[in-house]
This record gives sequence, C-alpha cells and structure tokens, in this order.
Amino acid sequence: MLRLRFGLSFLLLLLSHSYSIAGIAISGTLGTQSYPDFKGMGFGYSITGYTKLDDQVLLGFQSGQGMAGETSAIPLLGAVYVRLPIGRVVMPVATAEVGWVLADSTSGFLWRAGGLFDIRNGKKSSLLLGAEYEGHDGRGGIVFRGGLMLEF
Repeated sequence: MLRLRFGLSFLLLLLSHSYSIAGIAISGTLGTQSYPDFKGMGFGYSITGYTKLDDQVLLGFQSGQGMAGETSAIPLLGAVYVRLPIGRVVMPVATAEVGWVLADSTSGFLWRAGGLFDIRNGKKSSLLLGAEYEGHDGRGGIVFRGGLMLEF
C-alpha cells in the first residue's frame, strides 16, 4: 500500500504543471509481447502520462495491462521518452521504462528499453510505432506496440 501511495504521489508531482515545465503529454499504445524466453505471444496495452521538459525530452508514469508475459499483469513504471533530433515528420525516439509489475505468479522488477518512430500529425499529436526489449524475473521478451500521443 505504501508503494502505491508513493507511486501516486510521484505521478501527481510529475504531472503538476509549473513554470519550468513545457507542458504535458498522454500516450496510449496497444501491442503484443513475446512471453518470457520467446515462447508464444500475448496482447497488452499501456497508458502513459508525461511531463514535457521540452519538445524532445518527456518524463512520466506508465501503467496498463498484459505485460511481462501475463495477460493479468499490471506494470507501474517510470518512463523516459527522448525524441532524437533527426527528421521533422518521422522522428526516431529512444524509450526506457523501469518499475514494478503486479502479477498473479511473478510480481517483481520490470524494465524496458527500445525505440519508436514518432510520426507527427501536427504540433499536438503523433502516431507511435516501435519495439522494446522487456526484462522481468531474469527473463526477457520483445514488446511491439503502436498508438497515439496527444500533447498539451
């Protein structure tokens, strides 16, 4: 319970709007991930709230369902989203998430690292397509996802 309170307090702190923050962004993604050790595939979704440090670097909190090889798993992750300064409409992005996953059989530490393509639909929205490597409980798998980001 203490971890949940800390996580919610951290989320509110990140999403609070102050004079030094360039804005907020919200992304929702759907995708598939390989089960640990690449034995089968599963479906998952995630929702992330970001605080924009500038137009290139975003920090946030991510949660969803269907990660870490279990359809009932719920990840609670801190997220970093860094747009690389290449391109205008299609921009490569480096991503990383780290945190805890709540699952029926294997709750524990979870991390992801990878990249996306941020396909700009104007100044305030983007389509996201990419993949990340996910490590959990000493095993790993690949997450393929696509979605939408809205910036405010």
